[in-house]
Amino acid sequence: MKFKQTLLATTLALVSTYAVAHTLETTQPLLAKNNPKVQADKDDSEAAQSERKTLEPKLVPERSFAKASFIMSRVLTHLEYEKLPLDHEMSKKIFKSYFEALDPMKVFLLQSDIDKFDQYKIQMGDMIQTGRLEVPFDIFKLYRERVKSRFNYAMSLLDKKQPFDFSKKEEYTADRTKAPWLNTEEEIQDLWRKKVKNDYLRLKLADTKDAEIVEKLKRRYKNNLNQILRSNSEDVAELFLNAYGDSTDPHTSYMSPSTAKNFQVQMSLSVDGIGAVLQKRDEYGMIREVVAGGPAQKNGQLKPGDRIVAVGQGKNGPMEDVVDWRLDEIVKKIRGKRGSTVRIEYIPSEEGIDSKTKIATIVRDQVMMEDQAARLKMLEVDDKDSDGKSTKKKVAVIEIPSFYEDFEAHKERKANFKSITNDVKKIINDLKGKDVAALVLDLRNDGGGSLGETARLSGLFIGADKPVVQVSDAEGRVKVLKTPRDADALWQKPVVVMVNRLSASASEIFAGLIQDYQRGVVVGDRTWGKGTVQTMSDLSDFIQMRGEPNEQLGALKWTIQKFFRVNGSSTQVKGVEPDIVFPSAFNREELGESSYDNAMQWSEIKPAQYKAVLDLDSALSQLKSQHEERADSSDSWKLFKEEQEYSLELSNRKKTSLNYDDRVKERQEMEKKRESFNERRKALGESDVGVFKLDDGLSYGEGDLKKELADEEKRKKNLDTSAREAANIALDMTHLKIFEKGKKNKKD
Repeated sequence: MKFKQTLLATTLALVSTYAVAHTLETTQPLLAKNNPKVQADKDDSEAAQSERKTLEPKLVPERSFAKASFIMSRVLTHLEYEKLPLDHEMSKKIFKSYFEALDPMKVFLLQSDIDKFDQYKIQMGDMIQTGRLEVPFDIFKLYRERVKSRFNYAMSLLDKKQPFDFSKKEEYTADRTKAPWLNTEEEIQDLWRKKVKNDYLRLKLADTKDAEIVEKLKRRYKNNLNQILRSNSEDVAELFLNAYGDSTDPHTSYMSPSTAKNFQVQMSLSVDGIGAVLQKRDEYGMIREVVAGGPAQKNGQLKPGDRIVAVGQGKNGPMEDVVDWRLDEIVKKIRGKRGSTVRIEYIPSEEGIDSKTKIATIVRDQVMMEDQAARLKMLEVDDKDSDGKSTKKKVAVIEIPSFYEDFEAHKERKANFKSITNDVKKIINDLKGKDVAALVLDLRNDGGGSLGETARLSGLFIGADKPVVQVSDAEGRVKVLKTPRDADALWQKPVVVMVNRLSASASEIFAGLIQDYQRGVVVGDRTWGKGTVQTMSDLSDFIQMRGEPNEQLGALKWTIQKFFRVNGSSTQVKGVEPDIVFPSAFNREELGESSYDNAMQWSEIKPAQYKAVLDLDSALSQLKSQHEERADSSDSWKLFKEEQEYSLELSNRKKTSLNYDDRVKERQEMEKKRESFNERRKALGESDVGVFKLDDGLSYGEGDLKKELADEEKRKKNLDTSAREAANIALDMTHLKIFEKGKKNKKD
């Protein structure tokens, strides 16, 4: 709190000259009362509605974006960890980053398009500091024209009677992130010819008929084109300001008002709405899932697969057509104040497009997204006692998808606010009396979240007032974050923590703490390597001006500190190395903090004053030996290892043949491999949801929704080979003397 107060005071001083500077330097000032994006959140003005209905919204660098840009420049140059100046060198980085953000695969723009704006390369910093964003908007407008040209060319190829010669020996490279920009129109048309040819061939190999392929690809390209053309002014400003954020630090970012709201929803796992997950299918917003216990489920009308055609506010408000709208704009219409009414007009999933629509009238309420919260799975594991007698023991597996926290509810001191710690605490309390031998915490794919929640969750395993992580600012001042003073170590039995390459930030702090305190064993793959701390503030907090309306300027997340494990080592770049390494399909060179050009370097400081709560180091060699012995004799583990290796091999293939015979042969080999894996899995009595599936040529949103949902449900319920082996390791730990002693004391 003290830091936040200092931050606000400092920044308010920095922006005290804002009114004069902005008025003088903004060429197209728009008053907030005339700003359709600001007004839309209040009363959904006619201007905002008109902009959504227009295929290509008018792109204008609004005054609110200029304010956000100005404040962002002051914050990052004065308060960010490295405080990089907005000089010519930084301007060049922003220039490069913006074009790469627009066209990461370099498939729309030519080098000559970039050269047209070369004169502004060293002026990007000045534009950000003054809030003059006309040039970035002009760049986006050119980009939009190029997008239209490329997709129109792609669709024209499909109009030919025989569009492609599949007997020709040529290759296509989909990943062009590291490729140079193309120089001529002929080169980029040839690239698009190969792209469309590859898309066509993928569907052809999946036994799709030619006429259906043409129809499907034209629909796909049209939808992709329309989504880009519908980009609005807020999108452009966010993209450009993020190019600045990315140029200073990999984890610094600007969030537009819309993005900031969605971020809060993700962190709190709650939203006021109807309780439905939407996805885009062709021109419709489609119900993908109905949230259990939410208003939509209680209403009973909406089902997965229903296509939304219109939304009305209140019991009698006019129905507004939302066909071919952006998904986020449809969501805005459906979300709303708790207790208010919304009407959804939809085409039932079992009906055709031209069938009669129905209307569901639903009262909005708070929706808790429990599907994204901590989840418990129970596993019975074979165990042998000292006499060799085999018994079944229970091991609990808790999946921790993120370190979420409802900040507002916590701030208001609401009891049992939504957080990862409160959810895990409830699960652990429910496990008591159920004769659970050990616990596995699954942090795979957990990208982090609240630093405070990391400390609170740690308290459940190491107790009160214990150092969790050391935090160092740019001046080298170190503070130690501890577990709460009232923390209760609820779980005394063995703990195994599972991580992978996508475990980052708070996940790495927690995994590192479990290692340093020797409280448990960490298994899996080396983690991401994010060792920096970010803070987030609403940019409107930094402006206090009389006579100005309360504008929504978005939010800024920026790096302020580095964190270090209690042993003094940073997780930055290096991540956390597991005690026991599992096979992985992730390429470390292409994924992780080390893949960023401007990532901070690894460093270390003095260890904190802490003491291990157990002595597991001496037992690690024994646990590793037991794991390796099991792996060598386990058919499930051998299958898992082979699948991971094969998946990694496939992901490392950078070029794809466009020759039909070559691709048929390649597909047959993949099919043979997949069938072999599935047969072995079936023989082992395991889930039929494998590591990879045969390519069906479809993009997201084009497949069979029922099958997709069924596969997802299988994955949710399934305990994969890694989790089962983690449970075996956890059970091995129960036989260690340190835990046997605990059992005896408890018995006595």
